[in-house]
Amino acid sequence: MPRTLRATEPSPCGWIVVTWLACASCSSRVEPETPDARGRDAALVLRDSGGPDDTTSHDAQELDAPEDAGLAGHRWEDEVVYFVLTDRFVNGDPSNDGDSTCTDPSSPRLFHGGDLEGLRQSLDYVAELGATTIWITPVAAQVGRHGTRCGYHGYWADLDDPDDGAIEPRLGGAPALTALLEAMHARGLRLMADVVVNHAGYDARLTRARPEWLHDSASCASLGDPTVTCPIFNLPDLAQERPEVSRYLVAQTESLLWRFPVDALRVDTVKHVPASFFRDAWLPAVHELRSDGYVVGELFDDTGLAAYDAYYDAGFDGLLDFVLRRALVEGIARRGSLDDVADAIQAPIDRWGIARARLRGTMIDNHDVPRFLSEASPGMPAEEQRERLTMALGVLFTSPGIPHLYYGTELGMLGVNDADDHNRRDLPGWALGTAPWPEAPPDHLAAPARTHAIVRALGALRGAHPALRRGGYAELWRPGGGGTQLLAYVRGEGPSPVVIAIHAGSDPLRGFATTWARNPGVSDADRAALPEGVVLRERLGLASGAAARIEGGRVVFDLPPRSVAVFTAP
Repeated sequence: MPRTLRATEPSPCGWIVVTWLACASCSSRVEPETPDARGRDAALVLRDSGGPDDTTSHDAQELDAPEDAGLAGHRWEDEVVYFVLTDRFVNGDPSNDGDSTCTDPSSPRLFHGGDLEGLRQSLDYVAELGATTIWITPVAAQVGRHGTRCGYHGYWADLDDPDDGAIEPRLGGAPALTALLEAMHARGLRLMADVVVNHAGYDARLTRARPEWLHDSASCASLGDPTVTCPIFNLPDLAQERPEVSRYLVAQTESLLWRFPVDALRVDTVKHVPASFFRDAWLPAVHELRSDGYVVGELFDDTGLAAYDAYYDAGFDGLLDFVLRRALVEGIARRGSLDDVADAIQAPIDRWGIARARLRGTMIDNHDVPRFLSEASPGMPAEEQRERLTMALGVLFTSPGIPHLYYGTELGMLGVNDADDHNRRDLPGWALGTAPWPEAPPDHLAAPARTHAIVRALGALRGAHPALRRGGYAELWRPGGGGTQLLAYVRGEGPSPVVIAIHAGSDPLRGFATTWARNPGVSDADRAALPEGVVLRERLGLASGAAARIEGGRVVFDLPPRSVAVFTAP
């Protein structure tokens, strides 16, 4: 049964009573629903499209039943996060859209009408992807129009002192957020709220009420590292080193957590905030209120992991891994080397250990970068684009980390990160309609039902095999600078290890052998579970003819070109 905690807490507005639903003992896995009229069953769609036949597709009944459904307790590495830019998702309540000052669905720079009620109505759609947590953009009330733009994205909060805690009315306000949380918790889904402690919105009320709380852009560089002390995009930059600002920001987040039973927090722009603020003030307060919650920070740096250390040391549970995202773009979307991907998977394990690596946020794209398909090498055929998207998603769903899936990726949505935010297009109306999906919709890879089926299959696979979420990691093969473009690894150290093969080459592999018995990274438990002579079973069903066996102390693969295959004991 869900555990209900009733707590009375002080808030800046007085004493309030909140009910916090924590599904600690109920399963967070949401089982895929039966195929609907659009025929989005993974095996069916792929067979109809010339993919795997009945003998090679996965067993849907097995994938629908997680092996660890009876395990007590919740672990955040079990999650799959679906990221929604709320205003661009679904308009569930047109009455809250607001006037044309800030709302115009034809303008890429204004609100379009998506809201929390629309997300509540779409939970079936999200759950069928295998997602268990939904990350929504910030819900704080936004400033008015700034030039040609309004804060439809949620990152321009109209802060004031005292903070009124207002929820953006165009999203439906506090009642809509409460209704969404109730609906999600009722079905075992978790909500990740996005929060901003770095800056206020342009011309926010706080800029007039407390101008001394803001860094002066003319002198900010003299205060220390300008990455931390100076404004980004000329947004009013909060001086967290001032005790009164620190207390204000902590109280603001505490108020959100007291009023709404959100389960996790994503923190925007953390590298622009002193790590000491998080370590000494903000994170201790959050962890006190959400001892079983999860806090992931956005540290937008894809050049290396050194900058991440201070924020892990400050107490973040995870950080979004832009280094891996860059490697997936260069190594897969742009036909580079899988060595880049292998390095980016291994580096966090070597630096922080497997437990922390499993808790970092992994992704192939989000609202601040081009969509993965728009990163593809120029002139790449559509079918190769889908194959390379599948390879990247294969890494995302099977390597250590919590996958973060950006809305629309499951439909093959395209979009560059330009002045008109084409990487933030609306979820198309047909995605939630009852009619058959179009074969070649604009701004999408052709045959979106096929792409959707691939994501569903990967989500179901991750839910069915605990090793993909909680297992160790040992590399079996990497190209090694010009070698066969195969990345193979095992997730396990337990009774049910899983072997993954990502093959980026343009020719099939036949009888390709990788180390097993003498591989120092493979545990004794994994070798015992997959002994000499065993013929492995392919579980994903997206690579026709894929096969693997343990022979001569090696894992021997047969793989089609540009494919992902996932193997277990028979």
